[in-house]
Parts: sequence; structure tokens; C-alpha cells
Amino acid sequence: MKKLLVKGLMMLGFLVVLSSAAKAQMAQFQALYIYNFAKNIGWPAEDAQNDLVVTVIGDNELVDELNKLAQTKKIGARKVSVKGVSSVSGLPKSDIIFLGESMSSQIASLVANQKGKKTLIVSGKSGLCANGAGVSFVMVGSKLGFEISNNNITAGGLQVSQKLLALGNEVN
Repeated sequence: MKKLLVKGLMMLGFLVVLSSAAKAQMAQFQALYIYNFAKNIGWPAEDAQNDLVVTVIGDNELVDELNKLAQTKKIGARKVSVKGVSSVSGLPKSDIIFLGESMSSQIASLVANQKGKKTLIVSGKSGLCANGAGVSFVMVGSKLGFEISNNNITAGGLQVSQKLLALGNEVN
């Protein structure tokens, strides 16, 4: 009985470690995707001298991964500044806003808050392009992919490259 309990606890510990590793790896992939999204968006010329601000709502691992990339990478000549927040209210001026999967119920509020602002909204949950996100991450089998809405992005005053549209699953 005691051996069975010890084995069960060891297995549970192993699963927790695997789950944490998988979540960290997902954050790395999402950070790389977000950098590539930023490279393939036509940003307003008046912002060329400012940092490109990425705000992450509700995903601390992604904030950490984006900060690692920001230390060595730029978007064109623009430095990248990363901010982590816990809710949609009181957002700083941002070029990209990532809405974590656990915060996806706030998509309507976020879209309303960003109306008329030149902001790319990226969602950590699939299907949110239908609710106003420009890009939504999706799992395609065991691989990370994305849905992209050219309509939502251009309605926000941004331009998206044909290359990026071709790489994602375009939805409108």
C-alpha cells in the first residue's frame, strides 16, 4: 500500500513537471509567433521612432519569453517593450495586445476598448477572430498555428502582409 502511494505521488510529480515544461515551451512558441506577426504588420509611420509596445494580459510565462526576445531583437529599427497586466481595464497604449486564454471572456471589452486605436489584438484561444481579434492561436494536431482576420486587422487601421495571411488560416 505504501509503495503504491509513493509511486502515485512520484507519477503525479512527474506529470506536474511535464505540464510546466509544456506550458513554458508553448510560451516560447507564442513569443516567436508574436515577433513574426509584428514584422509582417504595416505599422503607422508616425510610430517609427517609438518602441513597439506589446502588452500581455494574464500570461506571465509569455511576458518572460517576450522580454528575453526583446533583449536581442527589434522590429525593424524599433525596440520592443513588454508589459504584463492582469485585466483589460487601464491598459497602456500598445501596438500589440495578447489576451491570454484564461482571460478570453474579456475579448468583447478589449475590442471595445481598442476601437479606433491602431492595435493588433492576438488571442491565446482559438475562435476569437469571430469576436474581433486580429489573430487567434490554434492547435493544429500537436502543432501551434493561427487564425488571422484581415478584416479585423485592417478595420483597426493596420495593414497585414500577404505572406502572413498565407501562413495562417484566414477567417473573416
